[in-house]
Amino acid sequence: MRVRVGSLVSSGKLVINDGYRVTNRELGSTGIPFVRGGDIGDGSITTDVVDHILPEHRDRVRNKLTKPDDVAFISKGTVGRVGYLRPDQPEVVFAPQVCYWRVINQGCIHPRFLYYMLTGPEFQANLHAVKTHGSMVADYVSLADQHAFVLTLPPIDIQADIGRILGSLDDKIDLNRRMNATLEAIARTLFRSWFLDFDPVRAKMEGRQPPVIDSETAALFPSSFADSSLGPIPEGWAVGPLLDQAGLISGGTPKTSESAYWDGGIPWASAKDVSQCGDAFLINTERSITDLGLANSSTKIIPKLSTVVVARGATTGRFTMFGGDIAMNQTCYALRSRTGHHFYLNSLFRELVDDLIHAAHGSVFDTITTTTFERAKVILPPPEVQTCFELRVSSLFGRVLANLNESRTLVALRDTLLPKLLSGEVRVKHAEQLVESRP
Repeated sequence: MRVRVGSLVSSGKLVINDGYRVTNRELGSTGIPFVRGGDIGDGSITTDVVDHILPEHRDRVRNKLTKPDDVAFISKGTVGRVGYLRPDQPEVVFAPQVCYWRVINQGCIHPRFLYYMLTGPEFQANLHAVKTHGSMVADYVSLADQHAFVLTLPPIDIQADIGRILGSLDDKIDLNRRMNATLEAIARTLFRSWFLDFDPVRAKMEGRQPPVIDSETAALFPSSFADSSLGPIPEGWAVGPLLDQAGLISGGTPKTSESAYWDGGIPWASAKDVSQCGDAFLINTERSITDLGLANSSTKIIPKLSTVVVARGATTGRFTMFGGDIAMNQTCYALRSRTGHHFYLNSLFRELVDDLIHAAHGSVFDTITTTTFERAKVILPPPEVQTCFELRVSSLFGRVLANLNESRTLVALRDTLLPKLLSGEVRVKHAEQLVESRP
């Protein structure tokens, strides 16, 4: 059944509303999460945000409250990006550039199917035809435009099946994302406890057994501090150059006019790839190069588990770890542990990067140079302490990488199935078999 969105709204089956133009005095650290367009991405909506609408203003925003199962639709700026507010997420209020679509009659429209329909090729093509395409300051699709869209709705049981099948993939992707956040937090907490707060040393100074760790591990830590150029550090530890711990690797770009150098089997990371990677590991790149491109340029293969940082431009200082062997361009530097303690080095760099950025602010173009790295000094624990840390967190980071690779597979399967299910090219039963047979 093909139906105009406006008729669904006028018949009370669907509600579309825009976001709320908040004032600074209505915002605080507690209350209703205030979600902006940047908090919506790849289907997910981040509700763990900084700004909240204070509880005393709840009545004022009541008709703007977004509820679980609502679909977010960005109507200004990055028009067309869509998110689904999961049942386990709280009510939120969207910024003005975000609309919500709410199903009222679930006997006519399945909420999660609606989300997938809005991400599907038919809807996105219709959207492309009406948005302003830069004729205004930012792309824009009005509420009237949204009411004019036409949707193709299969029978409700088919909608529910499609929502369930694709939803099972997105649920697993979201579970992996949340699991990774927890695993990374555990690793960061351990690093800070051992190498920044020196908790084991302080415990031994006070005659206590260091928390969480066994006696063998505790024996690796001294029971006193000594002065250093970086302040008090554990007795027997040292201060030295960062580059004593890591080798510095630069990148390059094959000639872009030479087609034989591009679209090969070697992933090639740009500053955009690194800066937009919100995960602990980069596993996908926008472009790839050929063996010929690698051989005839200054780029080189950066080994898996190297820490890579953007060295110039607006995103200077953003960093990630390579989840595979990847080439990169000259706007980034890679740090490679000299001792095989890759996760220790990555954790160390996380704590150091703000200082490097601060040093870069002194230059004309906010550039981290080789000199910036050469001047960086760090605390150097004995190798056995680094090794102990590396062994403890290796399984955590290994699980994070495995989850990312699994999610990549799930995303590919979802994106393959979505248009085929919506068009009827693939039947529900066949899609279920594909989902169940995935590795």
